[in-house]
Amino acid sequence: MDCATRSRCIVGALAPADQAVVSCLIRESAFCRGAEISSEGDVASSLKIIKVGTLFGYRTGKDGRRRPIGIAGRGTAFGMYGCFGRHNQVSGVAVSAGRYCELSIRHLEEKPPWADTFREQLINDCIRSFGLAADWSAAMRLRTLVKQLAYTLFLLSDVQGSPVVQLPTHTALAELLGTTRESIVRGLIVLEGERCIAKLERKKCHVYGDRLLQWLDSALLVQPPNREINEFNSLKVS
Repeated sequence: MDCATRSRCIVGALAPADQAVVSCLIRESAFCRGAEISSEGDVASSLKIIKVGTLFGYRTGKDGRRRPIGIAGRGTAFGMYGCFGRHNQVSGVAVSAGRYCELSIRHLEEKPPWADTFREQLINDCIRSFGLAADWSAAMRLRTLVKQLAYTLFLLSDVQGSPVVQLPTHTALAELLGTTRESIVRGLIVLEGERCIAKLERKKCHVYGDRLLQWLDSALLVQPPNREINEFNSLKVS
């Protein structure tokens, strides 16, 4: 009942009496940066609910290469498709140290009184996860790296549940956005100069959500020239 992540957690959505029962079945574990707590293609035997920390979701493409496709934080449940006998659709790889709460799927298969309510919350979480994936897809549609980075920081603040964001490494952000570490550094400097963020220490920053969205909205009003159209027109002239 004292868990800071309870309001974002599947277990936290249960009735207090059911929470007390389920809490006795949960095992808490720590993970380090680089740990893979869930693997794409596996049928999970347990749910792992992120309590503290940040992870990247990775998906293997048709070319066999694995790429980051989004960020997960507090309250995200990995292995949820195992409750329905289905394979994991992404891998969960930690980009910071953290902790997760683990619940064996076997306890659900034993049909306890809280199982139906828990499964309903799982379905709601599946829907929420699809929405988060759509948010990350929308972020990648923005036309410049700085805008993509700005949107990413806003979503990071959301998944971590705090305006004070624990930043992944510049290398990890560069991998997520398909750019270089140096470009990430320059982008953060631009956003700090626009007073959308404030650095607190090496791996933390304060994200001013309203200000960042206002800046992003005004920046979107001034679109850079469409390079493809310009190149096409130059070809027609030549």
